[in-house]
Amino acid sequence: MSPLKVLSTISVVALTAFLVLSPFAAYAAGATVTVQTDQPSYFSAQTGSIFGKVTPAPSASGTYVTIVVKSPSGAQVLFSEALVSTTDGSYSYQFVTGGSASWSSGTYKVNATYVATSVSGSAVTTFAYSTSTSGGGTGISQGQFNDIMGNLTALSGKLDTISGDVAALQSGQTAQNTQLSTLATSLSSLQQAVTSIQGSVSGMSTTLGQVNTAVGQVSTQFNQLSGPLASAGQTQTYVLVVAVLTAITLVLVLAVLVRRLS
Repeated sequence: MSPLKVLSTISVVALTAFLVLSPFAAYAAGATVTVQTDQPSYFSAQTGSIFGKVTPAPSASGTYVTIVVKSPSGAQVLFSEALVSTTDGSYSYQFVTGGSASWSSGTYKVNATYVATSVSGSAVTTFAYSTSTSGGGTGISQGQFNDIMGNLTALSGKLDTISGDVAALQSGQTAQNTQLSTLATSLSSLQQAVTSIQGSVSGMSTTLGQVNTAVGQVSTQFNQLSGPLASAGQTQTYVLVVAVLTAITLVLVLAVLVRRLS
């Protein structure tokens, strides 16, 4: 084959290849996609978010990023589409972990794929997942959680009982304070009565002293009159007179005592 024919054949093949592959080249070029999750790891029944950007942002609305999440065994656990913003090319998707037997502990793969009329792109990220009901795979189990809640409920009941006992003690203390106040008032009244009795006794002592003085005076008069009456033979009459005077004196003294005591 002549060199001219070889060159001609190569030119035809190159042109054909260009014409055939150029649409695919244009289709595959252009888009840069990023993807990430809001947490590096999740636990069972936890809400998470997958988000990222497409660059350049689409010029027309209605374009989506397809999100696929696969388990460590390769089973597809999530599939969704997230709308791409025409402003900045951002997208986001919220999900909840667990919910099926396909969710097992391990590393999950997130694939975000963007396909538009003339551009496409994809990105991959991963996150860790644990079937535990607490974060990081190091938390407590559901049974342990239920036990803790039961203990908290029991403790709350005990606290209510203690609060009732404290309230009862406070009420009893109030009643005791009232009784002490009443007793103090009674003691004050008794002290006043004792003081009054002491005053009355003091008055009686004074009156008794006056009676003793009067009796002494009568005795003195009796002694003074006993001689003359004896000589005159009137001793018996004198004694009777003295007795009468003494009786009158005692009556007067008793009257004074009764008046003081009343």
